[in-house]
Amino acid sequence: MRTWIIALCLCAFCFCVPLQCYIMGNDFGIGIQGAVFRYQVTSSGNSIITLAQDISYVTSGTYSGKTAISIILWTLGTILLVIVTMLSLICWNRLPRNYLLPITLCIIGGGILYLASCVAQYGLLFSGSAGISLPVGVLLLFLYALFLHFYQAWFFSDSVKTARG
Repeated sequence: MRTWIIALCLCAFCFCVPLQCYIMGNDFGIGIQGAVFRYQVTSSGNSIITLAQDISYVTSGTYSGKTAISIILWTLGTILLVIVTMLSLICWNRLPRNYLLPITLCIIGGGILYLASCVAQYGLLFSGSAGISLPVGVLLLFLYALFLHFYQAWFFSDSVKTARG
């Protein structure tokens, strides 16, 4: 069994892979956004903004309107991704085959929420007055879900072959 690969890939999507690259409106700055962080470069300086900081900005009223909706959708997508990552880490290499469909559905659901977040902030074509969004990492997330769905036998096959002689 190779189901530990599922957990490692999900950890990469949670903590390492930028899910979106963006250019802020009026060329104010550029940035990348992962599931739990944002790194942006502006004329005011560089900054790392965690998801917890974004949530506190929404609850305090600093962010409102499209930005607040975008952050709420992004947070919901991250919650789905974190739950499915924790499940796969708990099971590690003992992941039952019947868990693969819920894992795949959660990955797709998280991806849909991430795309909805980008649409809420930047518009239907990922371009508007707020800037331009390139959700390339979200597309990779969808491709990973498709890989899990169509090649699930690879994760559950025996990797050790015995020689007959």
